[in-house]
Amino acid sequence: MLFLLFVPCSLYSQTAQTKLWGNVKNTSGEVMDFAGIIVANPQSPNKILASAYTDEQGKYQITVGCNSDSLLLRVSRIEMNPVVMKIPNRSGEHNIVADAKTIELREVTVKAKKVYSRGDTINYNVASFLSSSDQSIADVLKKMPGIAVAKNGQISYQGKPIKNFYIEGLDLMKGHYNIATNNIDPKNVGTVQVLESHQDIKALKGLRPEEQASINIRLKKGVKGVFNLITTLGNGYGNNTLWNNGVIATYFKRNSQFLSTYKGNNTGEDLSQELYSFDNDYSRTNAISGITMPSAPGIDKRFYYFNHSHNATFNNVYRIGKSGELGINAAYLYDKDERSSRSNTSNMLPDGLRNVVEETMAGTAKQQKAYGDVSYLSNSEHRYLKEQVKFDWSKTNADSRILAGNKAIEQFGKIDCYRILNKLHLTNRNSEYRGYEFISLVNLEKRPHHLTVLPNLFSNIIVDNTLHQQVNVHNFSTENSFSLLSAWRKGNISLRPSATIDFQHNALNSSLASFRNELNFNLFNAGIGAETTYDIGKLYASLYLPIRYKHFQLTDFTTERTTKKSRLRLEPHLNVTYRINGSHELSLKSDISYSTPVIENLYTNNILTSYRQLSAYDVTGLFEGLNQYYTFGYSFKNIISMSFAGIDFSLYRQCPEVLYGSYYDGIAERTISQHTNEKANTFITKIHGSQGFDWKRLKIGSSLSYSHYDNPLLVQNSLLRYTGDAISTNVDISLTPFKWLTTSYQGEYYWTSTKQQGFQRQPWWCSLNNAASLNFTLPGDITFSTSLNHYYNKFNSGDKSFLLLNAEAKYAIKRFSFILSCDNLFNRDTYSYSNISALTESRSIYNIRPRSVLLKVRFRII
Repeated sequence: MLFLLFVPCSLYSQTAQTKLWGNVKNTSGEVMDFAGIIVANPQSPNKILASAYTDEQGKYQITVGCNSDSLLLRVSRIEMNPVVMKIPNRSGEHNIVADAKTIELREVTVKAKKVYSRGDTINYNVASFLSSSDQSIADVLKKMPGIAVAKNGQISYQGKPIKNFYIEGLDLMKGHYNIATNNIDPKNVGTVQVLESHQDIKALKGLRPEEQASINIRLKKGVKGVFNLITTLGNGYGNNTLWNNGVIATYFKRNSQFLSTYKGNNTGEDLSQELYSFDNDYSRTNAISGITMPSAPGIDKRFYYFNHSHNATFNNVYRIGKSGELGINAAYLYDKDERSSRSNTSNMLPDGLRNVVEETMAGTAKQQKAYGDVSYLSNSEHRYLKEQVKFDWSKTNADSRILAGNKAIEQFGKIDCYRILNKLHLTNRNSEYRGYEFISLVNLEKRPHHLTVLPNLFSNIIVDNTLHQQVNVHNFSTENSFSLLSAWRKGNISLRPSATIDFQHNALNSSLASFRNELNFNLFNAGIGAETTYDIGKLYASLYLPIRYKHFQLTDFTTERTTKKSRLRLEPHLNVTYRINGSHELSLKSDISYSTPVIENLYTNNILTSYRQLSAYDVTGLFEGLNQYYTFGYSFKNIISMSFAGIDFSLYRQCPEVLYGSYYDGIAERTISQHTNEKANTFITKIHGSQGFDWKRLKIGSSLSYSHYDNPLLVQNSLLRYTGDAISTNVDISLTPFKWLTTSYQGEYYWTSTKQQGFQRQPWWCSLNNAASLNFTLPGDITFSTSLNHYYNKFNSGDKSFLLLNAEAKYAIKRFSFILSCDNLFNRDTYSYSNISALTESRSIYNIRPRSVLLKVRFRII
């Protein structure tokens, strides 16, 4: 890896890199945005060495490599006289003042570009992608080449999830951007900007490149400073009375933004999706015990989701001074979910036979969830400070009735979760390359839960007829890091030392009949490291070498036994990015890390994890596992032709010290564990592409991935190996062949096959999901839409294809919109679904929502 890092030094050290920056104004002091900056060699003035455009503040930054003693700097813009300057070939600031120029033009018709770039910012003209059937800005984002929106609402650019989502440059949503994308009217948005290589911390600009892009929504001028209040009222009928209501309030100004919503329905609309957070603040505890509910089938949730839901959100951000922001976010969700299904689950055993479990199940889950977020941000060129306090709470009550084999089983469960999180991030830059960075996180969390099951399926172990399982999991953790922005620098090479101190305290208490667990698990992780970087603009290479001291301590109060373990670990990380030019980029990453024990795998006395699964770990201890990850990628973009593509090769290798598995005994199942020297290997290749056309607003997006895995599996106390292959493709097409017709298609295709060592390969399992829609714009502001969902499953018995047809009509007059929709026109009542995972096959018949009719009225109050 050191060789990979330093080879580029010898290749590029002959040409020094010069960084130029500054601003462009006219003689009246007005900033000149979108002014072209060109750098050339005075000895070859017609050969362009580097180019860029000024941003909205008239600022530019450009890097050039040239052996000449001087450079030619040319600046041009349609409203100014060109400027040509001869400057020394050394890094520095060059501010430019140009004379304004007035040009008289004959009357012309100007057609706005669909996609254009300014430096590292790609601009999408929303009007060029908008159709009359689009309800939110998320609908328009799906049509933009290079951008993808997943089913859970997560936005990706060039195959990578975005980092931040801004509205007029402000981070209003703090990771919960589904609320904005699902509720902002696309007619109010002028431009969607993709900020490539966007370093959101101004103090780190020029020091640390950013791999993930961010998105900024630019609103139309008439929307800013206007308070909007929009209400939706809906009523209809399926097998019962249906309702769907909502209120959206928005107010966007330069220095403050406000977005608040209320929604409620029993029509199958999933309101929990809007509360998803994409800021990677994961929970540190997990529920060990819980009731078994019918698993979700492989169709859109709105078709099988029998719900009664309400949510309310409040989002506010204020700009303080020139660089400060104060944000307040809160949300609440109530959800009642009723499900019913019949299923058959088959697990292959070491002798080739199968353990089969048949279940008929009906269950109800009621969930309440709330979060709050208060944050302060100060982001200037020399100092970055972010302080954020978050609170999460959830409560779930569930019950279900199961007929498994010849046994009628009832189960009741409850899970509570309380969490408070504090994050502090401070970056101070006191010179061009000097400064420091401090990041601290404190997490406090507890998750009490219980499960009651009758009758008892484990009478040979527990004599009680009714099982009552109580579990309580606690976590306190703090993660802290301190680093210098650059302690040593020579040429394009810099060294950044760092230190980390992390601590976790975990507690687990459980009771089931005579079985008790009372554990404390502490983890102390401290280390020092150094990151060496090599940066010449086009090529950026980083090698991070941290040495960590890890100390584990496990105390089992039921046996009065304490176990300790200490290790010194080197966990290197390599990252290389090479921009061949503005269209082509290569990337290489490598990680080596060690997994740490988790308290959920350290208890030795039985816990009832589900109505038919009893868990206790025979092999317990402070075991680790070695993880290796390697990936190589290539990406391409051409803004003029609206072409985006990429390919990634990834290899994952895991070397666990302990393997966990299952022992099947009819309906009942026990968790087992065993020491192992086996290794798990996974290879994944993914190709993705997206192409936009001016012709008929056509966009074609597609991806193809292949994965091969060779993994160990522990079943019936026997160690098995199984291999598998999976191929998946996704296709996304949108087209406007006529002004009055818009059509779209989304297709998902998946094939997989597995093989247990010593046995024949299982047949290939195939599933297809197709969704097509037609949207007609009729005279008199009437739109009519119809959609068809087709599902194919090769392993289904009987009819392998399944069709759902839906229709919607919309009429708009002044401030009012009337929407009449009908779902499941064929009135299908059940859906058959089959699946294969590892050596497990499952087949289920799921009850879905019946035919329904709903009339909604949407109107603007203010």
